[in-house]
Amino acid sequence: MDTANGSASGSAVVNGGLARTWGRRLVTLLAAVVTLLVVVIVVGALYPPARLIAVIGSVFVSFFTLHVLLAGLVGVTLALLARRLGGHRATTIILWLAILATVGATVPLVALVRLARHYSAPISWAAHLRAVAPGARPTPDQTQRFATVDGKRLYLDIYLPASPASGSPSGTATLAVPVVMIHGGGYSLGERSDGIRWDRWFAARGYIVFDVDYRLDPPVTWNLAAPDVACAMAWVASHANDYHLSPDRMLITGQSAGAGLAMQVAYGLGDGTVTSSCGGTVPQPKAVFALYPPDDFAMAWNLDAGLAPISARVFNTGYLGGSPEQFPERYRVTSPVFHVRPGLPPTLIAAGAVDHLVPVAGHAEMVVALHAAGVPNAWLSVPYGEHGYDLVWGSLGGQITRKVVADFLEEHLPAK
Repeated sequence: MDTANGSASGSAVVNGGLARTWGRRLVTLLAAVVTLLVVVIVVGALYPPARLIAVIGSVFVSFFTLHVLLAGLVGVTLALLARRLGGHRATTIILWLAILATVGATVPLVALVRLARHYSAPISWAAHLRAVAPGARPTPDQTQRFATVDGKRLYLDIYLPASPASGSPSGTATLAVPVVMIHGGGYSLGERSDGIRWDRWFAARGYIVFDVDYRLDPPVTWNLAAPDVACAMAWVASHANDYHLSPDRMLITGQSAGAGLAMQVAYGLGDGTVTSSCGGTVPQPKAVFALYPPDDFAMAWNLDAGLAPISARVFNTGYLGGSPEQFPERYRVTSPVFHVRPGLPPTLIAAGAVDHLVPVAGHAEMVVALHAAGVPNAWLSVPYGEHGYDLVWGSLGGQITRKVVADFLEEHLPAK
């Protein structure tokens, strides 16, 4: 009987030891995986020369800044638990890596918080942790065909303010400000209303938004896309009475390629390099808001910006047909920086400080040119921000950008 009890007791000890060993190994593995992920992200964000890792790091930090820090803390917690379960050298290494990675993750977070304070931008941490905007994906209030060009039907989605235009003290109706939104996608991808959260954001502030189509490559559309946008603007102006809006107080805006088109159209209407593809009277925009726009296509080509297969050279070839040496005039016509002159509308440029697709130096070049020409302008550079940093609606950079845009519009183009 004593022998049986002793055998059972010994077996329980062995089984308990095995369970503890496997538990420690599992916790150690989890700690290693989480820590490695955070290390890659933090090293990529803080050490840009490591190009592939830098893109990974900047994307995660752009969208999920606080999430990366919390993941680092999870790695630290798991490593501490592994040590408590009997881990030694390996878990100690993982622990120190997790601690260093967590400390590194605070750097972009602190930079963004400081930027928010600089612009008095309130941060919703709940929105940031949630990442996506609450509620169902919004839909347009209307969709209208604005033209058929060379057999291609072009449409625009319309987003109306929640409340109709109010009357002024004199009893006359207040005309709304139209916003022409242009989608991105490297001139070959994307579709209208890709930036639907922005559309609804503008509409919620009293603007009437027209999110427009334009012809995409192939074939090359360097001389087609901007005229299509101008055509949509002419349609908006011709329907001003239908929507009770003031076409001579128009905001033109876009993301990426759409931002480049916004600047190209706004600047090119006055010097004759942009005309409507369908005729009509095209109003001169009153203000421009460009999110990470290609300011100088030749610069992007020469720097070989991007990371294959997503690269400036690929997009430039599709849009312009080839290199700057092959088509210098096309590059000059489509690059907004070559069309800067006095009298242009106030321009706000917002972009990530580590954008790997559109050179940040191009924004600096543009701002210098705008300053020299006496054009009111502002440049928001989001620290550790990647191209498309605002695509996750709750991102810290996106929240800050919306505050800066609101202030810019309040100064230059209020909704009423």
